[in-house]
Amino acid sequence: MAIPAQAINMELGVLYNYNKSYFDADNSSEQQSATGTISFYFWEKIALETSYTNGLYVKKEKQPDYSGAFLRTTTQYSDIYGANLIYIFADRKAPFQPFVKAGAAYVRIKQQVQDNSNNPWDLTYSGYSPSYGVGFKFFITEAFAIRTSYDTLETPTNNGTKVTQLSGHVGVSWML
Repeated sequence: MAIPAQAINMELGVLYNYNKSYFDADNSSEQQSATGTISFYFWEKIALETSYTNGLYVKKEKQPDYSGAFLRTTTQYSDIYGANLIYIFADRKAPFQPFVKAGAAYVRIKQQVQDNSNNPWDLTYSGYSPSYGVGFKFFITEAFAIRTSYDTLETPTNNGTKVTQLSGHVGVSWML
């Protein structure tokens, strides 16, 4: 009796996110992140995806006080290590492949807050978080795809509450 062999296929992905908003000359925000992924396909439609995301967020806002106003700048650095199971709703050779994913992530956040030119202070927090999302891949060739996803992450904070983060990603992936 022969035992069928199951090959493990791999996929490498790179995703980027950027958003900038200006309210006026003294109030703005800018956010960017880059994500690298490695997915291991154990079956035709199921994969384990591991990921690392590095993010930067800068917010500048005029704050009123008793003597007028001051400029507060908040800079946030994020490191997110994730693992998700992915289910693809199409055949392996289909050019359009929608998917859902769910798993967990370890999130590490460092915020630096500075008022005018005073000394900044730091806030740090970290912890585990559930993660889930939806997306699709559109294959240009058999091995190269454009990939997009919409993900949700519940980031823990240092006071025991959670912040829900919604993010959209666009990138590319290669099947190996």
